[in-house]
Formats: sequence, structure tokens, C-alpha cells
Amino acid sequence: MNKSKRNKPITKVKYSKIIINVLIGTWFLIPILFLRPIKKIYLAPLQTSRIGHFILDTEILLARIHIDQVNKRNNILVIWIPESFICNQYVYNIWKQKIRIIPANVITSAIMQSAIYLEKIIKMRIIYRFIGWDGYLPYVHLLEFTPKVFSIPIEDEELCNKILQAEGVDTGKQWVCLLARDNAYLNHVQPNLTWDFNSYRNSDIDSFMEAAEYLAGNDILVFRMGAHVDKPFESKNTKYIIDYANASWRTEMLDIFLSIKCLFYISTATGLDAVSYATRNPILTVNLAQPLTGIYSKKNHLFIMKKFFSKESENFLTVAQYYELGVKGGFTVDNPRHFRTQDFARLGIEVIDNTASEIKDATKDMYEFIVLKKSQSDDLSPEQVSFWEKFPKVPGTDNSSTYLSMICNKFIQENLWLLK
Repeated sequence: MNKSKRNKPITKVKYSKIIINVLIGTWFLIPILFLRPIKKIYLAPLQTSRIGHFILDTEILLARIHIDQVNKRNNILVIWIPESFICNQYVYNIWKQKIRIIPANVITSAIMQSAIYLEKIIKMRIIYRFIGWDGYLPYVHLLEFTPKVFSIPIEDEELCNKILQAEGVDTGKQWVCLLARDNAYLNHVQPNLTWDFNSYRNSDIDSFMEAAEYLAGNDILVFRMGAHVDKPFESKNTKYIIDYANASWRTEMLDIFLSIKCLFYISTATGLDAVSYATRNPILTVNLAQPLTGIYSKKNHLFIMKKFFSKESENFLTVAQYYELGVKGGFTVDNPRHFRTQDFARLGIEVIDNTASEIKDATKDMYEFIVLKKSQSDDLSPEQVSFWEKFPKVPGTDNSSTYLSMICNKFIQENLWLLK
């Protein structure tokens, strides 16, 4: 009874605030709706709090808007409303040059909240948005046939080259960006939250050294990326293998420049690798921990994934078995396509990272594919075809489109259980 009394005032305040926001926001939306016959004006959320969504979600939504403008011949004006926290000011400044952004404040928050409710009432689209955290997934394939928007000015490129040269970096050489996920960044920017539920996605940066040394042996620089990281990436070959994440000269502008201009990106499906997807650049994904929500409708994309060992069956789970287990009760409402760290523990599943040699072999495949111009069609082995034939069709992902990415052939051949 006491608990109920404590909750009532909180509930009243919550709903009173929503009602006030809707009333305020509606007054600003009425003129937009009246202008519809002349100019179709829409709102769009700008997810500024996480770098991956900040770049990739925006680029994909712009691709979706572009398709609508071309197909429906609509005269569309989209006004973007950012979140209150901006994780990267340089990216924000880039988007300000390319899209119409109005600053986040109490009024814009009320307008967006009002638009969400008004859409349901009048059954008319007011907001261009993706529903849910992974709502962008069904639209990733649009990037393959729409013009890219995200880019940096030529003067910024020139400035970045000068900064690198001043730090002794040979900018005449090609380079690869390397990004291994850990919890350091999120613990730094949002220290009041616990991120252990996502820790199974993390990787040990030391397991990437063999791959970095392989690239260095082929006259390619390696930049270890990241804003805040758990530990250093130390190599005796500092001219080629650069722990940029811990460099005193790391900047937000250089983060983006290096990511755009790299030969290819090695990542663990996290954060800044969104630049490669947005700019349609090659990417190698290793230690992929969420196989059902991987981005597979991308050209010039190779990948290998973590392994999921079931203690009950004493076998590794195929992707189809992983999905089946989730559908039967492993997935939760807030994670409908992948597990959390505590889910793996509950289900008796051990998550096993890719080994250093597996990461090196995948890097070698990517090098041959990109640098030696090995044809993608040459890699369509029977195992490759079989892997995609057995891949589950997951609702709400980009699985409905043609698979353009490839799992590394050597990884399949050494793990034939994937094809069961």
C-alpha cells in the first residue's frame, strides 16, 4: 500500500508532462500539416548520443528519403531534431552542412513527442524514423544504389594530412583502421550505467597484433582506433603500427579522416566503423557477436564470427540453432534478435572469441580481396553458398535483400559445423 502511494505522484507527474508536451508541440505541427499540399515537411530524429547510430542511421535514413523523393516525385523538406547529448561535435558540424538541423531544446522535444502521438491519431506520416534500436536494419541495402552524403571538406583533409606528417606519419602509404570494442568508452561517457550486459561483444586488442604485423609486413600502416580504450596496443614497429587511440594528438576530425581514407577497416561491429558503411568503403568484421543483426547486404565486406558453445549439447551452435534457441525463449522483449551476457550464462552458452590466427587469416583474405583485386565471385565456394542457404530468415533485418557480404572461406572450412 505504501509502495502504491509513492508511485502515484510519479505517475501523475509523468503523464502530466507528456500531456503538456503534446499540447505545446501540436501548435507547432499544425502549420506543417496545413502546408502539406504545397510542401511536404517532415521531422527526423538525429541520434547524436552514439557515434555508430549518429553516422550510419542518418546516412541510411537519407537513402530512404532519397528513394521516396525519386519514386514518388515528392518535394520533401526534412527537419532534423538532435538528442540533447552530442557524442562527436565534428560529426555534428558535418551533418549541419548537409541537412537541416534545429538545436535540441524543450520545445523541439515537445514537438517530436507530439508528432509521435499525432501520427497515430491522424494516420499520417509526420516523422521519418526507424522503429526500435535496430530498426535501420531492413534498409541497409539502400546504400548500395543511392548517393553517399557523409563526407568531409577538402580543406579538412589537407589539414589532417599536415597533422599526420607533423607526427612523423608517412601519409604516402596506405593505411588500415583497426577498432576492437571494449567497455571503456561507454564507461567513460555514461559512468552511471552498467554495460556488462553487452560485454560479450568485447574483444582483446592483443589478439589483433598478428594481423597488424601482417599488414605492416606488406607496407601498410595500421591505426588502432578508439576514443577511450582499456589497454594500449604496443608494438616495436611504431612506424607502421600506431596506437592512435592513446596518442596525444588524437582528435575527432582525425578520427573521421582516417576512417574515410583508409584502405579498409577492421572492426568488431561497433562505433566508428559506421563511417565505412556510410561511405561505402571496404570493411572486415571479426569477432562478430550478434550474427542475426550483422550487416550482410554490403559489397566489399568480409566477416568471421564468434563461436557459441552449448554446454548442454556439447556442440557449437550454428546461426540457425542460435536463432531457434532465441525464438524458444532465449530472446527478450528488449533484445528480440540477440542475447545479453546474462542470457548466455542462463542458457549455459560459452562465447568464444576468434583466435589471433583466425583474425590474421581473415585480414589476409581482405588484403588479397582489396589490394590484389581478387574477384568476389572467385570466393563463391560450395561452403559459402551453403552457409547462406542455411542462414535463417530473421524478420526485421536486411536478410530479405541479396547477401553481398562474404564469410571468410578458410574460417568456414575450419569450422564446417557452421553448415549443419
